[in-house]
Amino acid sequence: MGGAGQSLPEEEVPQLVDGTDVRAHEISGQDAFVHSCVDGVLNVEDIADVTVLSPEEVRKSIGRLVALDLVEWITPNASSAPPETEVVEDVEIDETLQKRIHETFFRADKLNHYEMLGVAIDADRAEIRKAYFALSKTFHPDAYYGKRLGPYKAQMEVIFRKMTDAYEAVGRPKKREAYDRYLRQSIEVSAAEQKIGRVEERAQAMAKALTRAPVAERQAQPVGAEAAASKWRANDVPTGGAAPQTAPSKPGPSRSAPSVVPGTPEHERMLRKRELLERRLGGRSRRPASSPARSIPTPTARVGQRTALRDLTRSLKQTAALTGGVDRAQNHLENARIAEAQGDLAAAATALRMAIALDSADVSLKDHYRRVNSQLRVQLLDIHRDQAKYEEDNNMWAAASISWAKVADAAPDDPVAPRRAAKALLTAGGDLRKARDYALRSLELKPDALESRLLLARIYIDAGMDNSAVKELEEAAKLDPKHEMVKNLRKQLGG
Repeated sequence: MGGAGQSLPEEEVPQLVDGTDVRAHEISGQDAFVHSCVDGVLNVEDIADVTVLSPEEVRKSIGRLVALDLVEWITPNASSAPPETEVVEDVEIDETLQKRIHETFFRADKLNHYEMLGVAIDADRAEIRKAYFALSKTFHPDAYYGKRLGPYKAQMEVIFRKMTDAYEAVGRPKKREAYDRYLRQSIEVSAAEQKIGRVEERAQAMAKALTRAPVAERQAQPVGAEAAASKWRANDVPTGGAAPQTAPSKPGPSRSAPSVVPGTPEHERMLRKRELLERRLGGRSRRPASSPARSIPTPTARVGQRTALRDLTRSLKQTAALTGGVDRAQNHLENARIAEAQGDLAAAATALRMAIALDSADVSLKDHYRRVNSQLRVQLLDIHRDQAKYEEDNNMWAAASISWAKVADAAPDDPVAPRRAAKALLTAGGDLRKARDYALRSLELKPDALESRLLLARIYIDAGMDNSAVKELEEAAKLDPKHEMVKNLRKQLGG
């Protein structure tokens, strides 16, 4: 693709380790609370929003859970590793070179031109030239004249062609200026699409976590002054969202290494927080601070999801106010305003979507999100169109097909974008079924477009569907019977 693939920072999120049982461990109430929110989707900041803890507290809790092999860090949508290299014995190149060719071939479409040449983005012309000729000695098939290369010859030809394209694009000042502009846009749009791609999944996971978190918090027991100095048992906290019905806990011997020391600000904060959630979700009776609390069963009354989320949101907001925390939805809103002022509409839309997840009753948040999201779609549409034109001009047909497809999806009434997506797919040797669908879509929007008729005929010819191609050429001839391509394609079909 020669530029669309970027090395962007990849976000890590916590995920539960398969096959582990948290009930086999004695962990603090805070760690149990955090554990109940870990789902492989929410990041540290999201879990902080749910638990009304600081991100640093959440990170420390996760660190302790990682040390117990209950949680692990993962990278969502991480790039897959290249397949294992199968050593070919009947070739005259060593195993190390076979592996290098294989890995480079696999990664080539994901590298920008600078990465393809192995130079920094600010490398001067001499460095670029030196790198190109050094790599040519390794990847040009002629460097191994007379040797058996087997399947690696075709791979080396592809690599060398991409290296040459890269050298042509960044080895000359005017072309390099155009490519650098294209690369900057690619990085920006890739970052924006990564944010957009994850935010809806995170928001939905946040809504689920908000329904789980108060239950997990209430299930953490006991809360009496003496028992608070001991570790809370993990099997009193639900995992996977369903709170178990537990029997009243029996007093046991005091355990060492307390997680929350009575009398400390943290202890008071946890008591106030749990008491508020008990009153909000588990009943109206207020328990004296000196009386040990018993496990509260999960409420059985069914409540509408929207009402439950609204009440839970209010509950968490009140908890934040009581404990000196911040209103997390307002924090996201402020971040959105800053991002919008800086022109980062993707970050603004992401922050607003997470604010809505925390405070779904706020109509003004939803209006703000719709406005920013609309502006973002227009911005991305313009960038994708510019990207596609650059890719076409530089014979980057596979990349152009992707960019034009994005334009077509974002502008469903535009007949030009699907036609150009179809042409790029055909030229790149891509999926002919997709190319046909885009061409048909273009014709639906503009039935008298001769260029689209001829393009569809060419697609049918490449697909071996001669009868369909003949029909399209007949329709094209009605539009312009003297058109040169109509005549040539008919000759090609023997008509």
